[in-house]
Amino acid sequence: MAIDLNRFIATFFDEAHEHLETIEERAMALGSGKSDKEVLDAIFRAAHSIKGGSGTFGFTQLTEATHEMETLFDALRKGKGKADQSTVRLLLDACDVFKSHLARLKEGQKGNDPGMDALRAQLIGYRAGNATAPAAAIPAPAKDAAKAAKPKATEENFFSAEATIMQPAPAAKSEGTAFGFFEDLPASPAAAETTIAKPATEKYGFFDPTAAAPSDQNRRKGDSSSIRVSVEKIDRIVNLVGELVIAQAMMQQAVGANEQDEHLSHSLSTLDRNTRDLQQAVMSIRMMPMEFVFSRFPRVVYDVSTRLNKKVHLRTQGQETELDKELIELLIDPLTHVVRNAIDHGIEPPAERLAAGKPEVGTLMMRATHRGGSVIIEVSDDGRGLDRERILAKARELGMPSSDDMTDQQVWGVIFEAGFSTAKEVTNLSGRGVGMDGVRRNITSLGGGVSVSSGKGEGTTITIQLPLTLAVLEGMIVGVGDEQYIVPLEFVAEAIMPGANEIKTIVNQASLVAVRGEHLPIINLSEVVQLPPHKPKAPHETQLCLVVEVDNRRAALLVDQLIGQQQLVVKSLDANLHSVPGVAGATILGDGRVALILDVSAITRTTSSRNLRSAA
Repeated sequence: MAIDLNRFIATFFDEAHEHLETIEERAMALGSGKSDKEVLDAIFRAAHSIKGGSGTFGFTQLTEATHEMETLFDALRKGKGKADQSTVRLLLDACDVFKSHLARLKEGQKGNDPGMDALRAQLIGYRAGNATAPAAAIPAPAKDAAKAAKPKATEENFFSAEATIMQPAPAAKSEGTAFGFFEDLPASPAAAETTIAKPATEKYGFFDPTAAAPSDQNRRKGDSSSIRVSVEKIDRIVNLVGELVIAQAMMQQAVGANEQDEHLSHSLSTLDRNTRDLQQAVMSIRMMPMEFVFSRFPRVVYDVSTRLNKKVHLRTQGQETELDKELIELLIDPLTHVVRNAIDHGIEPPAERLAAGKPEVGTLMMRATHRGGSVIIEVSDDGRGLDRERILAKARELGMPSSDDMTDQQVWGVIFEAGFSTAKEVTNLSGRGVGMDGVRRNITSLGGGVSVSSGKGEGTTITIQLPLTLAVLEGMIVGVGDEQYIVPLEFVAEAIMPGANEIKTIVNQASLVAVRGEHLPIINLSEVVQLPPHKPKAPHETQLCLVVEVDNRRAALLVDQLIGQQQLVVKSLDANLHSVPGVAGATILGDGRVALILDVSAITRTTSSRNLRSAA
């Protein structure tokens, strides 16, 4: 019986990317001087698995190149030579070429890939001891098509105290020309069955259990305790459960007045509890640990620090913190900008660090924690810190609103403005003033906020706050005029009712309210949404304010009424209509009305900028 291999090809691509992630991870261990047998065995097994799968589907170039990598590391693990930094560079460049080649294969491009030919020649030359610099011989691959999907070690140190020297190793004994799942391609179905059943001393099998890493640390997805399900199916379930929650809330409100029917009330209460449990169970399917984000950055730190001739020690903490899969995918790009900026602008060159009395190797810390209904991600470095005077001078040069009276938090916020950069020259890493602006824009679009704290000579910390998921929101329902709006609860610090004597008005600036000795600007929500208040209040009447905090900014949001707190299903405006400034999305309330979810970060930022222009 003939075997249809097409149904396995998607699994092969997924597992090939996972094996490449293993190779990159283990390459980082080699870079820190940990060239023990376990590390070499893991790289050998990953290359062996890719070779077996690619041979099954007839991807000849991939099979031949991974065979050369496998042969190289088979020799290294047998003590024929030692791995050093050039080996690390070769492995990382090889992974880039492999990922580019896999992307071509996914698109159906079956033609010859010159990058793979160059890589194979490079591996052969390196193994023979005649290699030049690895990076120069391999053509630059296309944009990395792989996504982070593999937990990695919690700490990477890319500079060992003792350098090891690569010893030329003799060419390994040829293993023949059969690299695939089959020793020879069968001419008939009967031959295929015979070939599969025949035992082999060396297994090139796509499903070879020894090809997968045996330890818990290297356990991959797809084992007997898990299944692969497309994201589209999970998203559909999440959407259907969201609609169920909305329908349940409508039913609850519709029959809420009929409290005399005890059986009906009990049934609705049970339905509400089970619906919430179902929603939480479904949402947990989409949750992924932050390991899947942090695992990308050892490679990023290695590449950037090598390019800048800096020494950087990456540490991570809170890898078990979970976040929605959609957020994890969208978080990688802004975090990459932040990490690259920290190495480029923050951490000093070794000589400068030694002159300042610091260790030669800089430290970059990535930390994730839960705080209420949010995830807090911090990226800290022990570099030179932000220069207040230099930032203000550059802001004036660019014509941006600035003042010597600005607080440190306001000054640090300038680095997020479009076009702002203190770099003296434009490089492929920085200087165009688009990186940090893009970070804030991307994080804000996810319903989060970003803030900065820094000490001159002590380092800088970028803090990103994100909701746990984009599908469900804990919100405070407020009334303005005849409309209702949602303020995300994660940004609400408290609700206050200040007296008339606690509100001060400054000419040409926003009114201020005193909250325990701190004067906060008042944002009148009726003016923001351009609606008349429900009932104009006399100056002596008590006002109702929500104290909100986002991006290290605090403000008092003036509303007409406070209706209540509720868990809501978020509907995107971008997907259904278009983006609206100051609005993060929409939801359907229990009475069937549509309520807009306010973008607190955008509203407070606009008010802060307007106040700065008025004061200038």
